[in-house]
Amino acid sequence: MRLRYGVAAVLVGVLLAVPVGAARDAKPAAEVNAEGNAFTGGLKFDPAKVSVKVGQVVRWTNTDFLVPHTATEDHQLWNLTGTYGPPGIMGFGPGESRERVFEAGTQHYYCQVHPQQMHGVVAVPVALSVRKGSNGTRVLVMRWASRAPVKGEAFDVQVKRGGGKWTTFQRDTRSASAKLTRQGRKTTFSVRARLRDAKDASRATGWSPLATVSA
Repeated sequence: MRLRYGVAAVLVGVLLAVPVGAARDAKPAAEVNAEGNAFTGGLKFDPAKVSVKVGQVVRWTNTDFLVPHTATEDHQLWNLTGTYGPPGIMGFGPGESRERVFEAGTQHYYCQVHPQQMHGVVAVPVALSVRKGSNGTRVLVMRWASRAPVKGEAFDVQVKRGGGKWTTFQRDTRSASAKLTRQGRKTTFSVRARLRDAKDASRATGWSPLATVSA
């Protein structure tokens, strides 16, 4: 059950606080502050929306002096939390950071401690490139992740040729990339992808921002 962090819970959290792990030293592509508390207000992710490339890192830092926060995907596909705070409303504590390497998708998330106030979005388009193949062909390379998803999750990938309709290119796949060989006149290809629960397609991120290339 989602609980809103009240003053009493804050005081209990101080007594039970157990700081955990710092973020890695590698510089992330985007930094997000998890701000605000029950006393001063101002609860938010700042910035609320960030855009990064496939394989890049987003880092969240708790800038509050007292309360925990989490960064939790709307369908629980990923959950960046910690052990700071009382049971049931724990998160990463003041000054602590959490980070994640991102795949393609429009990924909505929230803070489990402050689910009504704190929401954010990470937007990641599919990476596209075209290279020369053999016998005059062209190879469209699509990369929607830097690695296979965690167990129980998968990717859906759709392709649109010119002004046509979206068609399924990969469904429920654990592959992180694919190639498409082309010949003849060049055509504009649009590609989008999303992360999902392997057994339940309704538990999925939004489709990634549109990525297009001529191939």
